[in-house]
Amino acid sequence: MIVRLAGIVFAEIIIYSLLKAYKPEFAVLSELVCAAAVILAIRPEIGEIASFFENASVSAGIDDAYSGVLIKSLGTALIAQLAADSARDNGQSALAEKIELAGKILILALSLPVLKAVLQMITEFSKR
Repeated sequence: MIVRLAGIVFAEIIIYSLLKAYKPEFAVLSELVCAAAVILAIRPEIGEIASFFENASVSAGIDDAYSGVLIKSLGTALIAQLAADSARDNGQSALAEKIELAGKILILALSLPVLKAVLQMITEFSKR
């Protein structure tokens, strides 16, 4: 798998370099297509990781909603990092920082149900 991914990335490096020299407006597009190809290539592994967390949470007696938050947060972090790296590679460091900030805010928003449950547990224990 990693050899195939490395091949895709090395081909993209060559394509990107050629496009940047002759058609710079298409260079960024080729980079985005390569990123999508990499994500699609690892999609089965992502599914296996998600299944593992779901099964582990069921075995541990943890609510499925909490494992879902973990998986969604991890996916959000990875996609935000990929987008920020792509922006930074193309000289858009300010945009990259905004993407990273948006990713952090989205992760916090996804985590609100877990935070509410923790606060509720603390409140219940403090009343005893």
